[in-house]
Amino acid sequence: MRRRPSPDPVRPFLMKNSFLGRLPAVVIVALLEKGEIRRLAKGAIVYERGDPGHSLMVVIKGRIKLSNTSVDGNEVILHFVGVGDVFGEIAALDGKERAADAIALEDSVVFVVYTRDLLPTLIAHPHAMLELLQALCERIRAGAAMIEDNVLEMRRRTARGLLRLARQQGGRKADRTQPQLKISQEELGKYLGMSRGNVNRQLRQLKIANVIRIRGTAITITHHRGLVDIAEASSTKNR
Repeated sequence: MRRRPSPDPVRPFLMKNSFLGRLPAVVIVALLEKGEIRRLAKGAIVYERGDPGHSLMVVIKGRIKLSNTSVDGNEVILHFVGVGDVFGEIAALDGKERAADAIALEDSVVFVVYTRDLLPTLIAHPHAMLELLQALCERIRAGAAMIEDNVLEMRRRTARGLLRLARQQGGRKADRTQPQLKISQEELGKYLGMSRGNVNRQLRQLKIANVIRIRGTAITITHHRGLVDIAEASSTKNR
């Protein structure tokens, strides 16, 4: 479902929570008039790998996962994006096809900005371009960290993955001393490259170590320093 947004309710959110806040008010209004709000049901496909990349999107409500399928047919989650996050920016900037699948993890709302409108705006306002590139660089760094973590024993890999997810959402919830991650064990396994059973065992061990609390699909980091110590521990044994 798509519709043209009304600038008044959407504009304050975008100014406060996205790179668009770096633009003059008159420019934001112009982009709002040309962009679209898209409402997505849980499980809806936003786009698929290989689709034309003619837009980027800002999450106004909900969560989106970015994933690919491995050669053996398993889903590999690359990134989770939440409220205020941008996704689809790689294809929007280079004009090539989508590099991953994007799927709504829950009922979501996104604001779509088309490349034809975005690029001239970013060229005219380099501060906004810089913020968008910084977000892209952070995602590339996170991807590199995931690859490096695949050689670690499972306890460290799990701890590092939880800390990485907490940092990713920190820009939106920086005031929270005990960040809460809303993620199922199946999703976490696909993100960490581990089976659900192994994820379950590692989370239980971290809970026993009193560094996390688990309630349903919510994982709360209760002892940040302790989780960091586990993530940085030197070990070559799988547990």
